[in-house]
Amino acid sequence: MRSILNFITSISIWGVVFLVPLAFAPWTFEAFEFNKLYILFFLVLIGTLAWFARMVFVDREIRLKRTPLDLPIILFATLVNISSFFSSDRWSSALGYYGRFSDSAAALGSFVGLYFLIVNTVEKPQRLLNWFLGAVGIAIGASYLSLFQVWQQFPVWQIMKQAGFNPVAASLEGLCIFLAAIMAFLAFQSAKPEARVLSRLGYGALTLGGLGILLLADIWQAWVVLLLGLLFALVAGFMVHFRASKRGGMWNLWFPFALLLFAVVFLFSPASVNTSIRMPAVPQEPMLSRELSWSIAWNTATESIKHMLVGSGPGTFAIDFSKYRPAEFNTEGQWQTRFDRLQNHWSEILATTGFLGILSYILLIGFFLLASWLLLLKKNMWPFLVALLAFLVSQFVYYQILSLGLAFWLFLALGVLSWERPVQEFVFSLRKFPEFEIGAKALFLAVALAAGGMSYNAARFYLADTHYLLAQNTGGVNIARSIDQGLEAIRLNPYQAEYKIFVSRSYLSRALGELQKPESARDQNEISRDVQFAIAHAVRATQVSPKRVAVWETLGAVYRDIKLVAGALGWGISSFETAIALEPTNPILHTELGKLYAANEQNDKAKEQFEKAAALKADYVEAQLQLALIFEKEKDVDNAIAKMKDIVIRYPLDMESLFQLGRLQYNNGQVEEAIAQFRQILQLVPAHSNARFALGVALEKQGKVQEAIQEFEKVLELNPGSEAVLRKLQELRK
Repeated sequence: MRSILNFITSISIWGVVFLVPLAFAPWTFEAFEFNKLYILFFLVLIGTLAWFARMVFVDREIRLKRTPLDLPIILFATLVNISSFFSSDRWSSALGYYGRFSDSAAALGSFVGLYFLIVNTVEKPQRLLNWFLGAVGIAIGASYLSLFQVWQQFPVWQIMKQAGFNPVAASLEGLCIFLAAIMAFLAFQSAKPEARVLSRLGYGALTLGGLGILLLADIWQAWVVLLLGLLFALVAGFMVHFRASKRGGMWNLWFPFALLLFAVVFLFSPASVNTSIRMPAVPQEPMLSRELSWSIAWNTATESIKHMLVGSGPGTFAIDFSKYRPAEFNTEGQWQTRFDRLQNHWSEILATTGFLGILSYILLIGFFLLASWLLLLKKNMWPFLVALLAFLVSQFVYYQILSLGLAFWLFLALGVLSWERPVQEFVFSLRKFPEFEIGAKALFLAVALAAGGMSYNAARFYLADTHYLLAQNTGGVNIARSIDQGLEAIRLNPYQAEYKIFVSRSYLSRALGELQKPESARDQNEISRDVQFAIAHAVRATQVSPKRVAVWETLGAVYRDIKLVAGALGWGISSFETAIALEPTNPILHTELGKLYAANEQNDKAKEQFEKAAALKADYVEAQLQLALIFEKEKDVDNAIAKMKDIVIRYPLDMESLFQLGRLQYNNGQVEEAIAQFRQILQLVPAHSNARFALGVALEKQGKVQEAIQEFEKVLELNPGSEAVLRKLQELRK
């Protein structure tokens, strides 16, 4: 029994370090981090239960290795859990959110569990390391096949055919930073005098393979990590040789030194050189600037005493970003992006866990570095120290993903094992104290039952995500089936706001589609039912995640699109007001609120919102356009036309502004000017059916019936079966 339990523990640990960097699945909506977290959580849980069962039921004694890092790690994990409890979104903090599973309390708990499993059970660290490096090698090979589009030639999953695909991370940036930190470790290993020839060749091959990907991707953060990591490797190499009085072996450092020179040259080379090597058509990951990341993190951490102590909660940066999004962000090219992650891991720790959280993390790192410095005579520790320092650098230039988190905690555990001397063993015999043995067995059973309950819910949540993907994929083909799949996802996981938002939008889409039918063919009962369901699910989304702007924006949009329902405009206004309270510097929200005020005949309030939107973003055409249309509602058509002309002068390619100017001119009796505007639009966009229809109406006004008929016929070609166009043609042909 003992050997079986030991095998289960070992295979669980090996499975984590091998599978997490490689794991992805095309059958879940979140293909990468979601699946990596599941593998990490379940294997660590299984390994821990097997280890605990062996001690309680077989050995009948508790054996724990004690190290100087135990208390700092427990302190950090405890503070993260406290932060999760007081979080602005407890669900996201506990289990994660789409794209942000790596910062959850579940992820950290799994990493800490893995750390203690490795420290307490692994007897051959090199074997474990080899499993991890084997996964790295496979990831490198798979990434090359993607970069050179080899996957396109084979019947593989569609996700593998996407540009920049790699199993390590959802982006090429994550892969490169992951490889850069590991390359520093590999370069040091290849320079060790005692390293075997085959080992050196293996380390060198992995290093060169990673270097090739860095060249093809050209991610500057990865070059920074590699550069500083190699500096650490060289310093460590010199220290090893000097301490061993083997200065003649310095020539072994030629490989990391050559890599260092290469990294320096490539990092500071002209852009034309880099561009000539970089692979084309590889998508770039949008990221916040370093300055803005730290600014938002600081504002979040200093918002209140609670935030100063424990932060806003793990995985809640999307909420923090909305709250502290500066107005200056509207001038950037990615101003419409609602970021859910900071530029680096350290600023995220500050924002989400507060000053206590980041201080405890610094304490953890400090204890490791101090203990390592005091034990530098242990040369086996040097490579792990180099790796840890390289991964620490990565945390200052990139946010945390599960592959990076795994590597950090793995090398931390292996570094502790290399200490040898300060690792002491605590032994408590249960045989001598039967009452404690009964308590230990009861505790194990309680933990096992809790693990069973968590596993059941985790399985439900996983199935829910598969249904959500099916719902997404069938939405454009069979909306009824898409809704059914979305509802099944909600049934399996009622705590995920994304599912409810999707279902709400699907019901609304079906209702609006039914409204487009001729009145005689409409099913009013179905429209009414779908509208009610759309509202209900949008409201439930706000109940699940009341601090997330997107859910209130969706609810407001639902009310906006069903404004014929009594009271809908007022509810829509209330929803967008809540969204603006959560994200006050977003001009889109102010504009949408202004539209609802205008529809509700509250012109002064509408104008106020449009002016706020224009002040937040001077080049936001939509706000300017809506401001001009307010003058029309106030019967000041001349001023409306003047404002619209000003917009058209500044933005001559904005089709909506051109169309609205033509419409205003036509309604004001300026038919020739209106015709000129519509013709200008059609020169730019011949398939603009609204402009062509309006041109036909204007030509009819001038008595040019044949020309009008020609335009309406073209509109009918663009919109086959349109009743309005058919009626118009029938009238003109009489």
